Amino acid sequence: MGSCRVLVSVCAVALLACNPVQTHAQVADLRATMVDDGADAADAPASVVPSIIPAQEDEPAHPRRRKKITDPYMPPPMGDGPIEYRASLAVQGVYTSNVKGSATAPLGDIGLRVAPTVSFNTNWSRHEWHGTLNGDFIAYAGTPSANSSTGSIETGGRVDIRRDTQLDLDANLSTSLSTPGDPEIPGAATGPARNWSFNSSGALTHDYGPLAVRTKVAVLRNAYDDVALSGGGVEVNADRNYWEPSLAVRGTFGSSGARLKPYVELTYDPRFHDTVPDRNGQNRNSQGGGIAVGMTLDDGPIWMGDISANFIARDYDDPALKTAMALGLNGNLTWSPTPLWSFVANSGVGLSESEQAGVSATPNWNAGLQANYALRENVNLKAGFNVSASSNAGGLDTTTVASLGADWQLNPYLSLSGSLQSTWFNAASGAGNYNEQRVMTGVVVRH
Repeated sequence: MGSCRVLVSVCAVALLACNPVQTHAQVADLRATMVDDGADAADAPASVVPSIIPAQEDEPAHPRRRKKITDPYMPPPMGDGPIEYRASLAVQGVYTSNVKGSATAPLGDIGLRVAPTVSFNTNWSRHEWHGTLNGDFIAYAGTPSANSSTGSIETGGRVDIRRDTQLDLDANLSTSLSTPGDPEIPGAATGPARNWSFNSSGALTHDYGPLAVRTKVAVLRNAYDDVALSGGGVEVNADRNYWEPSLAVRGTFGSSGARLKPYVELTYDPRFHDTVPDRNGQNRNSQGGGIAVGMTLDDGPIWMGDISANFIARDYDDPALKTAMALGLNGNLTWSPTPLWSFVANSGVGLSESEQAGVSATPNWNAGLQANYALRENVNLKAGFNVSASSNAGGLDTTTVASLGADWQLNPYLSLSGSLQSTWFNAASGAGNYNEQRVMTGVVVRH
């Protein structure tokens, strides 16, 4: 009998000793399930998370961050080495209601669009290098003069000099077309005008702790091809070509890992034209500069972006050209309230060179919003809206673009895509207003 009492006493002591450990583990498991993507442990009821549980030292700095979602329809990259490659090819049929952007005699046409893309990036443990080549070609059946070919090539990288110092290098070359609605395109032009832009930069950033300083040096080259005119004439645009070196210094305030970091940036960017004087006998060389006050936001993937209030000015060597100034917002902001929805807002302000006599520069602004909804894991719905405005002698010329689209990924390598886009151009003078509706549908091959 005495031995039975001893055995019962030993079992009771063992149960009492084990019970707190089991309770602690159970609460920890429940706490882990409650601390989901968007909730903190502090949000759990006090009855579930008792005060005897110590704070977890290994909790992430950003508890709101969602776990990275792997896209099952993203094809694996090409190459097993330190550099990964990706490629895609879009082939689409095109219909437009106003192929020439005409205000008086809109002409519909059909065409074929081919858009290849090749990109690469490194997966090194330190440093980084990437590059992308884009092309976009459209050929029309009935209006060859409206055929378009645009594209860009860019490359860049990051060199980790020290833990708190890095060097970013970037270079890109792009070509675009100015439509007949552009005020810089003569009314007698037989087609769009081609523009070229080359930009290269190097930015050195050093983190002092509560202050990070970035010094960026860049060179911009803008060039404009000649424009063919009806009747056999040609508009020579060599006097519009210019070089623009620039120096920008930015100070960003905030400790490492802070979600919100304010900054101030000062920029100096003179312009030097190839031909002085220009076609109107004016010297368009100028001194430019600006100040930006903004902030970076890193609360990804829910909020991410960089936005600033900018004031820019440009003073010309020719006293007959007035100093040009503009005030506006620059930047982009991404909001992903759920894994299914994402919204991207962007805006910009600039001073574009003018070829008109007595007009120094034309301030311009743009703002847009893009939305994406994942209807299914392989079906994405898209919508966009963008407004751009350019100052003219009589007021503002505005271009409004609205679009709807969908992508249906059949498998990781093949998808169907379609879009509807409407464009409205309104000139300040009221002359030259036009609108265009464009439909594109086809397939996209990826690897």
